[in-house]
Amino acid sequence: MPPAVVTLGLVAIGVPAAVRALAGRPKALAQAWVLAVAAVACAQALGELAGWTAGLLGDTQLLLASAAAALASLAVAVAEAPAKR
Repeated sequence: MPPAVVTLGLVAIGVPAAVRALAGRPKALAQAWVLAVAAVACAQALGELAGWTAGLLGDTQLLLASAAAALASLAVAVAEAPAKR
């Protein structure tokens, strides 16, 4: 496997786990991981297609992947929050 794919995979796994460790949510960590992997893959593709660069090659994709994984974790945490009545 290419090193960039391994790094992005670690981001997709690590960010939801870190959010859960800090905030106690999302409780559904498996769902957060699946959504984060999808978001990271989309961010990687978007970065490649757009040709964005920020310093070294791959930095932008890593930044986009981190943001996408954090957003995915937040989305799962908000979706599983109890409804206010």
